[in-house]
Amino acid sequence: MSKIIPTGRFKKQRKKVKKNPRWHNIFYGEVPFENDHRSPWKHVIECFLNDQEIPDYFYEHPINLTKQQRQEIKNRFGSLADLKIRGLDLHFDGHNGDHLLLYIRTNKDMIYLTGIGTHSDLF
Repeated sequence: MSKIIPTGRFKKQRKKVKKNPRWHNIFYGEVPFENDHRSPWKHVIECFLNDQEIPDYFYEHPINLTKQQRQEIKNRFGSLADLKIRGLDLHFDGHNGDHLLLYIRTNKDMIYLTGIGTHSDLF
């Protein structure tokens, strides 16, 4: 079971997007999977918590982390030489969607949520 840790920046962004009506389907809609009535947000978070693979629908793919992001995560662990991190993003509304979640996976069963928003908000 992985532990999810939201960064301060992520918390501010999440608060902002939850108020935006364009994000309503992400937090309160349903995923397009048969017999699954969870919202895309809940589906992804439960996948993280239960160490399940993210379905292809969400188009999870790697992103380049900045040196600052890498250093921030490594500082939280102290001097662990064997720490491996990788930056990823996924699209809540499918491959062509514009509702993104940025996160960092570690080999220590921790997932850092680092950003949520549209492409223009985040990049």
